[in-house]
Amino acid sequence: MGNYRGDDRLEKHYTTEYLCKYMDTEVLKKYYKGSISEFLENSAGSGLLVDYLKSEYNLPVLAFDIKNETNREDIKECNYLKEKIEYKKGRVGFINPPFNKGLKFIYKTLEESDYCIAILSVSSFLNIDYDKYDVDTIDIFKNYDFGSCKTTICIIGIKKKLN
Repeated sequence: MGNYRGDDRLEKHYTTEYLCKYMDTEVLKKYYKGSISEFLENSAGSGLLVDYLKSEYNLPVLAFDIKNETNREDIKECNYLKEKIEYKKGRVGFINPPFNKGLKFIYKTLEESDYCIAILSVSSFLNIDYDKYDVDTIDIFKNYDFGSCKTTICIIGIKKKLN
């Protein structure tokens, strides 16, 4: 997916197949120990993450995007941050949210899910509320090539702290 900047412009950084596999093998399979009931993808873009998850896990995927440019029936067009979604045990967020609102997307995802794996701008992890959230891993990719641009990103695995 990508970054939403202003009301008139969508800046997209689509997830690559390499990042899908990395998020799965190097974060999800290493750090998430629960059983998975379904996935949540809140910035679906072209649907690459959705397709990857469906093929690898054969589980339901809730998918949203602010603009469903692909007209896919399995991606709901809406403003995810305003969408009411009930928490579901075993749900895992597997997301590439807009970089400028990445933490808002993660925090909302963690109200609806048990775990979240996300691609973020590299500076985002500095602003995580570490009093409320446990971060299992932060993997940094310098000058990652999204095709449309090169930027430094991080992939994190994060969950709410248990009280």
